[in-house]
Amino acid sequence: MAFTAAVVLQVGIIYALASGLASQIIEKLPDDIKADIVKEKPPETPKTPPPPPPDMVKPPPPFIPPPDIVIANDAPTNAITAVTNQVAPPPKAAAAPATLAAGRNNNCASSYYPPLAVRLNHEGATTVAIQIGADGSVKNVTVSASSGFPELDEAAQKCVEARWHFSPATQNGSPIESTKQYKIVWKLRG
Repeated sequence: MAFTAAVVLQVGIIYALASGLASQIIEKLPDDIKADIVKEKPPETPKTPPPPPPDMVKPPPPFIPPPDIVIANDAPTNAITAVTNQVAPPPKAAAAPATLAAGRNNNCASSYYPPLAVRLNHEGATTVAIQIGADGSVKNVTVSASSGFPELDEAAQKCVEARWHFSPATQNGSPIESTKQYKIVWKLRG
């Protein structure tokens, strides 16, 4: 059935073309095709720039003569004008610096060398700033120059806080708080 419908459709199209249906379509096309030439708009002429501003010469500042100043010099006097009976305070005695207490184990490398630094062969020097109390104890430790390895810097801080003790600094014979810097060298034996 579908085959028959397809054949009938094709035969109908061929008949329509042959009978003149196509000629009627061609006849309906316009006879003349017109073409016009469109002229392009000429380019705009650039505007001329405005003239430069006129040269303005600044007038010189007005001349004002300087005032006449006369300074009277008094005759020098050698008279004593005031007498005080105050005694100058004695100069302050220089402070004696804090020192590491003798007999203490202040070697950090022997027991505080980090195992990670040993495995990775990290060596260097950590400079620490130590705040020392009036009793010689370590109050605060900060790293002022790193060794380049954080584990060595942390170990230096822990060692100083846990093991170091000082003879405190003194001023006029009295113990005072002070700050010192020490360099802790981390070196593998080998």
